[in-house]
Amino acid sequence: MVSGVKLLDKINLQKYIYLISIFLSDKITDSVFVEYFLQIRREDTYWMTSSFDDEVNHIMDAIFLDIDEYNPEEFYDPNDKFNINVNELRMRLDGNLSVLNRIIS
Repeated sequence: MVSGVKLLDKINLQKYIYLISIFLSDKITDSVFVEYFLQIRREDTYWMTSSFDDEVNHIMDAIFLDIDEYNPEEFYDPNDKFNINVNELRMRLDGNLSVLNRIIS
């Protein structure tokens, strides 16, 4: 576990933690979540320049890959091991959110 995470890591993680939280609490749809997450990431020079601590960067990259593997139900193929449905996405995000919250607290 990370001890003494950089203050800038904590500040830059807040937008992702908030977005994941409102998605998991059903305040936004999966399509809105994916759209905003990808838009925020595209504009996030802090993440894109690998400024996060190594552990935080690993978690954020895992979240990004999960979103990349996500397919809406109409395109989801359970026989394709490289895609996940919304239930799997929620489960993975919930686990990563717990880790991120522990890291920043």
